[in-house]
Amino acid sequence: MSNIPGLGWSSGAYVPGSTPSGYAAFASWRGRLLDVVVDWPARQRWSDIVDPAWLYRAWAGTQYTKVFGVAMIPENDGASLESCAQGEYDARWRQFGSNIAMAGLAASTIIRLGWEFNTDNFVWAARDPDAFSACWRRVFTAAETTAPELRWDWTVNRGPSQALSDPRAAYPGDAYVDIVGVDTYDMWPAVMTDSDWAVHYSGPYGLRFWADFADSHGKPLSVPEWGVISGTLEAGHSGGDNPLFVERMFQFFQSLGPNLAYEAYFNAEGSGCGCALNDPTNNPLAAAAYRSAYEPG
Repeated sequence: MSNIPGLGWSSGAYVPGSTPSGYAAFASWRGRLLDVVVDWPARQRWSDIVDPAWLYRAWAGTQYTKVFGVAMIPENDGASLESCAQGEYDARWRQFGSNIAMAGLAASTIIRLGWEFNTDNFVWAARDPDAFSACWRRVFTAAETTAPELRWDWTVNRGPSQALSDPRAAYPGDAYVDIVGVDTYDMWPAVMTDSDWAVHYSGPYGLRFWADFADSHGKPLSVPEWGVISGTLEAGHSGGDNPLFVERMFQFFQSLGPNLAYEAYFNAEGSGCGCALNDPTNNPLAAAAYRSAYEPG
């Protein structure tokens, strides 16, 4: 994975629309190129997961490192983690690997399989951590037979979990993971003071906890999603247009040095997030802090 010169780590973003032009516009706005793009295929049916041809066409031929959030099981197909763990979907995952390899993307792609499994937001929530980790191993093993160049990012959501009290119980093992990831947003609590930041950084299952966990397993840490929240999402528990959060996150990235695999800002407005920065009417304070941090010195 390349690093943009002068920053010291791989940096990117999620920009809605799945178009290279949208990501190029964000890079132009921030004054520094992106070398990582975060994106998602659909996840309603197995076909969405196994062969998202539209997504592969969108990113074919680009120089970015692609980071795709991939569902472990579809939302509307009656699939289960238990069946996955027993190998019932191995053939689908072999086909998944074959498809991404034929698209020419395997060597430049990181798969965030079943991201944020410790929340209760998704059908792959790891309420049964043994089933989750066994499913992960089956998916990894099957996909690697046809796309051995893929890299795999085991991504948690920062802080105490709704679905799983200790996400480490769902770790599939070092042989099946390339990167340990943690998603974090300016909420629960909003970072308005040093003590608020301490919760994010050194509180239970905070950023430092996961950086240490990654290091103890010989893995780099990623932050595939991070952002301010000025929309209705988590109202009363988010920080709005908050430059302090941006500044502290940038300092955290600096502190990790070579142990940071990559980070990507979640530059979206939808679903009550209000996270986007490159809109002059939205989050002007956070946007100014971001540009000040990322613009070449």
